[in-house]
Amino acid sequence: MIIEIHALQTFGPSNLNRDDTGNPKEALFGGVRRARISSQSAKRAMRVSEIFGDEIQVPPGVRTKILTSIIAERLLEAGMPEEMALAHAADVMGSVFAKADSKNKAKTSVLVYISNDELNLLVNYILDAYQQDQAVDFKSLSKDITKQLKNRSLAPDIALFGRMLAEHPDLNAEAASEMMHALSTHEVNTAEFDYFTAVDDLTPDETSGAGMLGLVAFNSATYYRNARIHWEQLIHNLNGDVELATRTVSGFMKAFALVVPSGMKNTFVNQHRPDFLLAVIRPKNDGQSLVNAFEKPIRAKRSEGGFAEPSAHALAEYWEQVDVAFRLNQPHLSVMNPRNYDLPSNEIMSAVQSNLQAWVDSIIVELSKDAQ
Repeated sequence: MIIEIHALQTFGPSNLNRDDTGNPKEALFGGVRRARISSQSAKRAMRVSEIFGDEIQVPPGVRTKILTSIIAERLLEAGMPEEMALAHAADVMGSVFAKADSKNKAKTSVLVYISNDELNLLVNYILDAYQQDQAVDFKSLSKDITKQLKNRSLAPDIALFGRMLAEHPDLNAEAASEMMHALSTHEVNTAEFDYFTAVDDLTPDETSGAGMLGLVAFNSATYYRNARIHWEQLIHNLNGDVELATRTVSGFMKAFALVVPSGMKNTFVNQHRPDFLLAVIRPKNDGQSLVNAFEKPIRAKRSEGGFAEPSAHALAEYWEQVDVAFRLNQPHLSVMNPRNYDLPSNEIMSAVQSNLQAWVDSIIVELSKDAQ
């Protein structure tokens, strides 16, 4: 079963996600330049958000290179000598997750994505051997821990977004979610620039000139966003915990709707609610992105202006023309249409919910039927 989420979301002047030059990211689609927000930045904003954390009710995972130092600190707190704690922490990390950085033994060579439960397991294995006055056999330890970790529930965010460890593929996790890079539904030719000055408050009045000059790039656009969750893969990653999987879907949906990357938020106030939300349950994994609804770029009407409403119309038309033609099974829809667009799809219009919680609940109820 696939859970799809589609959104149209308009952002005023902002720079949510910068490229290596500091400009808003872009992509070519349909022969024109589009504004883009990378899926990586969107995923991180969601997984570290309070909205997601409050819903899943368990500690999320962390992605870090300083796990060796964290383990060593825990061992020190338990009474292990400092030199031994650092050595054991480095050995266990190299045996189980990733080798040490060649320039800094307190860090791993790559980012390690780990849950709080997995961290506790590593620490407790070392402490058990130490407290029993036994030498720690890291070769056996690695096999033991790997076996235990493979049979444990992942943190919900790791279950959603997956984990890849080139040195220890046994601990890789297949991501239960997919997320596309958000693209503007219309052409965005180029970034604009804010030329700004900063005044030195303590400069004498007779001194002219600014204390600082600078440029900040920005753009504005209506974006199409899309994500998918593989329900069975999510349950598998959570070791069969259907209740936690359900909370994870609920948290993902709410975070998808309400959380955006925080790039330059203090300069632009970039927190804008979606113009339109469509969630779909596909019983036989036959889902699809609807981005091709915007392969022909949307053009704002001169008399009315704006891209959000014509984008919603284009998405609904594409749904009726293409989704209906290619679907293998009847999907379940849940829609938020807060601006009350009159859309050319009876199927979409008949699935409109009154608020965000009802939009989520409509999907959760269908998932509960599958669980039964």
